[in-house]
This record gives sequence, structure tokens and C-alpha cells, in this order.
Amino acid sequence: MSVANTICIIGAAMLVALPASNKWGRLVGLWLCYFQGLGFSISLTIVSSNVAGYTKKQLTGAALFTGYCVGNIIGPQTFKDSEKPGYKSAYMAMLIGYCIKLIAVLVLYAYMWSVNKKRDRETTGMSDEDMQRTAVDAGMHDATELDNKGFRYIL
Repeated sequence: MSVANTICIIGAAMLVALPASNKWGRLVGLWLCYFQGLGFSISLTIVSSNVAGYTKKQLTGAALFTGYCVGNIIGPQTFKDSEKPGYKSAYMAMLIGYCIKLIAVLVLYAYMWSVNKKRDRETTGMSDEDMQRTAVDAGMHDATELDNKGFRYIL
């Protein structure tokens, strides 16, 4: 996700920085922005593998999809007729959005990594079978990843 987002940032930066006369460079920058679809697909995978509890998983997926839809409604509004054909503010909005998304992904990764390390320290001395049994028992009761101390985030 971070790699795909970094590619999007490079593409948006090319659209912002390159002059209008550099048509091929700007076209390549636009092509690079299409990597954002990969990031969204991976975010759906993160929800399915790193959120536990049926209701929480459904609500998290719905919130993610709603945010995606709202972004797709707002995004085209940044392309102003008065800025044709350069659309500087729209490309700047894309660049800022990609940067915010990359920061959010890195913060989420750091959070999940630190929670995994903390839970590993807390379960030191327990056998693998006991940890798995505890995690499965909590999962059978539809516990969320916050309540299930045997749950580990997939990084």
C-alpha cells in the first residue's frame, strides 16, 4: 500500500510541477496516479484480515467504502473550468490527499506493529497451543481484535 501510494505521490507531483509543454511527462504522471486503485484494493483486504467481530468488520468496511464514495464525489469538484487545461488546484488536491493517505497508512502500520509486540510480550511463557485456544475461544464469541488478546494483526 505504501509503495502504491508513493507512486501516486510521484505522479501527482509530476502533474503539479511539470510545465504544460511537457506533455509526455504529465501523461506519465497521470498514469502513475492510477496506482491508487491498488491501494484501495489492499485497504479492503486489511479490513477483512485485521478487523475481528462480525458487526465491527461490516461497519468498518461500510465506513471505508462510504469514504471512498465521498472522495469520488468531491474529487471531480476540484477540477475548475477556470483552470483549464492545467487544473493546478485539482492536482495539488490529489497530491495532498495522497500524502495524507500515506501518513495514515504508516501510522496504522506502526499501531498494529506495536500492538502485536505488546501482545507478544504479554503472552510470553504461554504455549502456542494455549494462545491458539484462547484466541479461538474469543473468536467463537465474536470478540473484536481489541478484546481478543490472542489476535495478531497481519502486517
